[in-house]
Amino acid sequence: MRKILHIQVLPKLSGVQKVSLEILKSLPNEEYEKWILFSDTIDCGDKEECTRQFEAIGAKVIFSKKMRREICLQDLAATKELYDLFKKEKFDIVHTNSTKPGIIGRIAATMAGVPLVIHTVHGLAFHKFVKFPRWQFYWLCEMFASLFCHKIALVNSYYQKHFKWLKRMPVTIYNGIDFNLLPPHESHSNKNEDKINILCVGRLDTPKDPLTLLAAARLVIQQHPEAHFTLVGDGELYEQCREYIQKHQLESNVNMTGWLNDVTDYYQTYDIFALSSIYESFGLIFLEAGYYHLPTVATNVEGIPEVVADGETGLLCNPRDPETLAKNIVYLIEHPEERKRIGDNAYNRVTTLFTSEKMVQAYKKLYEE
Repeated sequence: MRKILHIQVLPKLSGVQKVSLEILKSLPNEEYEKWILFSDTIDCGDKEECTRQFEAIGAKVIFSKKMRREICLQDLAATKELYDLFKKEKFDIVHTNSTKPGIIGRIAATMAGVPLVIHTVHGLAFHKFVKFPRWQFYWLCEMFASLFCHKIALVNSYYQKHFKWLKRMPVTIYNGIDFNLLPPHESHSNKNEDKINILCVGRLDTPKDPLTLLAAARLVIQQHPEAHFTLVGDGELYEQCREYIQKHQLESNVNMTGWLNDVTDYYQTYDIFALSSIYESFGLIFLEAGYYHLPTVATNVEGIPEVVADGETGLLCNPRDPETLAKNIVYLIEHPEERKRIGDNAYNRVTTLFTSEKMVQAYKKLYEE
């Protein structure tokens, strides 16, 4: 039996955690002893549910008391904590996910002699909106950590350009969803035909740039007062978003729900999905929206064009461009036949290309090579 550990930061069932859940769920209990580690220093309000779901698939859930999300001096203590854990438990595979666990986890695992260290790049901290010298610092951290693992997986092809110098090139493994677990798509029989509903699901933080979406919403509402926007999520920009809505008197057209574990009812009854990210490695949320036949309006950054085909399954524009974002939303409002065509195309694309089965088989191959 092989002993495998996945490392995450946030104990919350958002995108990257769902990927680990799908991978670990697929590994036979008789062949793998499954573990997952989260940080215990961050309260996301979802820790109990996250723990319950991983334990339900036979995984042992443990927590780091030292690992933090931000870069800090505590990272040295966190690296030592992980090193001691790896030496004690003698894992056969350590699979790190995202930036922070990817740096300290890979270094600690290699120093502890773990036979197979794998890292999945779910996002990069260096992008065009990060200025000197932070960009260079983040790049050096990622490249240095790349020396401390055996295999690297990327969730999009766009990131390949950053790793051309490695002897063994990373593989691209697209994230996937087990669509059989999602409630079936209904024909929107309970829709309010007098109102157009636009849905945004995601963290209200800098990467998602929700204030640009709100600026676009304001422009859309000026042309179409029947448009209604719902933002599902929380984050450090929550209060700024709320203040923007109040300042521009958008309360009757825009509402914020906070974080929700289940957004099925919104998918079933809404017309358009919108996201204004300034960087986005992949976005499982686009797969969920596509499954429910929602056309997407989003930005053409990083991995999004690999998931959302511009003009076919959604409409893309440059980041921080509320005018064009609004123009694309208005186009879908005013052309219901295009809205349906693009939504149907989205369903066909995501259920063909981005299944959990394809993702899991690719990771199993990495584990077994």
